[in-house]
Amino acid sequence: MCYIAILENYSLFCSGIRSVIEESGDFKIVFEAKTINDFMNKMKVEKPEVIIIDIIHCLDDGISIIKKIRRKTLRTPILLILSTDYSDYFEEYISLGVNGFVFNDAGSDALIDALKAMTKGEDHFPPRVWQLLKKYLRTKKVSATYEDKRILTNRELTILKLFCKGYTYKEIGVKLNISPRTVETHKKNIQTKISVRSTAEMIEFAYQNNLQ
Repeated sequence: MCYIAILENYSLFCSGIRSVIEESGDFKIVFEAKTINDFMNKMKVEKPEVIIIDIIHCLDDGISIIKKIRRKTLRTPILLILSTDYSDYFEEYISLGVNGFVFNDAGSDALIDALKAMTKGEDHFPPRVWQLLKKYLRTKKVSATYEDKRILTNRELTILKLFCKGYTYKEIGVKLNISPRTVETHKKNIQTKISVRSTAEMIEFAYQNNLQ
């Protein structure tokens, strides 16, 4: 049984999330909160294994909320419920340590799949996220340079391209016949070589340098 906390301002919307989670039988909601202050107070008592935040009904874009939660806990996975209207913020959400997105028009299976991935220590970003992020990044000023592609091995280039296509650690592992942990090691090596800190920055670098 995995314990879930929900930050959601709309009771009706929250009840829908709650029913989906409870019906799965694999998860238990330890608390719900409508405000960030209430949420932080409850976090002092309960220790959820996954945090769900409905960004759509936040008073702002959710950046300040995510920062406050991350100051409290760096390890607890955060799953955002959002819409494609927030694509300009995808890069920042990921850089702040958000572990997954579920679009508000997705089915209940998408929510459960995301939660199951996070309980295994995996991120969950649907392919549509990378498509929208790519579109956003291509509108930004290109600042990075990458003159020597030999800085990355062929395997690292392959893995980088698969991340650009939205594949998860597990999916990349299956495709390349390696373990998710090995994929993670390759990813860390890639980030070190190109001097980036997050998945979003890695993807941005790939698109800016036509490595995708």
